[in-house]
Amino acid sequence: MSFLRVSVSETGVAIMGAEVFIIDDRSVNRKILTKFASSVGDDINVSDFPNPVEALDACRRTVPDLVITDFKMPLMDGAGFIRALRGHPGTADVPVIVVTAYEDHEIRREALEAGATDFILSPVDPWEFQTRARNLLRLRAQQFVIHRQTMRESEERFRLLVEGVRDYAIVMLDPAGLVTSWNAGAERLLGYREAEILGRPAGVLDPAEGTEGTPLGGTAGEAPPGGVGAMLAQAASDGSVHGEHVRVRKDGSRFQADILVTAMRDDADRLAGFSMVTHDITTRRDMEAALRDALAESQVLLRELHHRVRNNLQVISTVLYLQTLGMPEGDLKHGFRRTQQRIDGLGLLFRNLLGPSRITSVRFDGYLADLCNSLVRDFDAGRQLVRRADIGTMALELDMAGPLGLVIAEILFTAAEGAPARTGGGLTVRVEPESGGLRLSFEFDLAPGAGPPQVGGRYGLGPAVMAALVDQLGARIALDEAAVAGDAPEDGAAAPESRARISLTMPASLFEPV
Repeated sequence: MSFLRVSVSETGVAIMGAEVFIIDDRSVNRKILTKFASSVGDDINVSDFPNPVEALDACRRTVPDLVITDFKMPLMDGAGFIRALRGHPGTADVPVIVVTAYEDHEIRREALEAGATDFILSPVDPWEFQTRARNLLRLRAQQFVIHRQTMRESEERFRLLVEGVRDYAIVMLDPAGLVTSWNAGAERLLGYREAEILGRPAGVLDPAEGTEGTPLGGTAGEAPPGGVGAMLAQAASDGSVHGEHVRVRKDGSRFQADILVTAMRDDADRLAGFSMVTHDITTRRDMEAALRDALAESQVLLRELHHRVRNNLQVISTVLYLQTLGMPEGDLKHGFRRTQQRIDGLGLLFRNLLGPSRITSVRFDGYLADLCNSLVRDFDAGRQLVRRADIGTMALELDMAGPLGLVIAEILFTAAEGAPARTGGGLTVRVEPESGGLRLSFEFDLAPGAGPPQVGGRYGLGPAVMAALVDQLGARIALDEAAVAGDAPEDGAAAPESRARISLTMPASLFEPV
């Protein structure tokens, strides 16, 4: 096969080594056109064909630099031949001259639509033929020059890029798994100089014994899982493979590597080789392991801390209880009991922690039920805690759950203070959605003659503390005055009992999903 060359001198441009195909069903025309084409330049190789089918078959073996074809031919006309020529990637841009008669306007139109480059009128003028053919061959040669220059520049940029990458080993392999290219990053990471590794099997990087000297498809036994041979086989089948495996350096040291192997194929879909990109992730893996260990240690520490805090709260609660023993009934004893209950309520926080992974978050549903059961006599959470919002999927941070527990405790104490002695207060707690957040409604009986309930009142934390806690939560607390007594009693009759409702509205930002 010859190659198109262009020589520039003072006398002009000499075109050498061009491949010219001539297609015509008449032998005399082929002889004339062959003679004309041979005189276009030095070392011109001319092939002639009696029909387009033979010419197309020859194009699969040798790509021509110029095609001269008749239009009306057996088996396939000129338009069909040009379309077939343009349909193959190797000949898509080959210049084509169509030989036509002057009056064949319709043939010219069809040829142009099919992809013809130029026309020559029949009978062919030698000077016109040589001029048009020389110009097209010169254009073809310039296209080759530009293409080669572009390819060289692209290859050089790629080489500089690959050589400049020092944290990644970029290795090229042939279809048998032998090293054909080795960048500076590979030398830095794996220890082999390029001269030492070229032509050797990439299996030398496997930690398993017996892989050195065994290229892909060798007979030294089955490739180990994650070994180079196994990855190349999978890449050849699937196109690419990615994984984390142990690799060994020249000095025998091992490291954890992130590896991407990609199969490369030619235009005919034949396996041309592999690219293998390797990155050392040992440091990253060590850091991840250290973080996991630190997290595990912190979780153990937090669990121990919570356990000790809960135990200490229990000790304080017990001391307060013991101090009330033998203490006469009255405000002082009542105040001690309320303080003991508040401390017991704080201890419930640690009973409702989400678990080791979220040890600073409290499950809201369980915490609310435990508070009501613990602080209200005879409260049945299954019956009296009405959930109209899915609070089982909601949690609070520990530093918000504590203040909220104190506020709820004060509301429950208020309900107990004003309740009739014989009913235990008849408390109902409703949880409802409210403007993107939640509203807790505490409905309870009021003893006859009892005044309006005051949260944080006589035995409570006091209005100032309550206001600070509610403000910290971004919440609102209110007494619903619509829940009032029924009809007035008749003369001599006992005053009827009434109901009161205290509402606590909390923003959605207070909660987080479980």
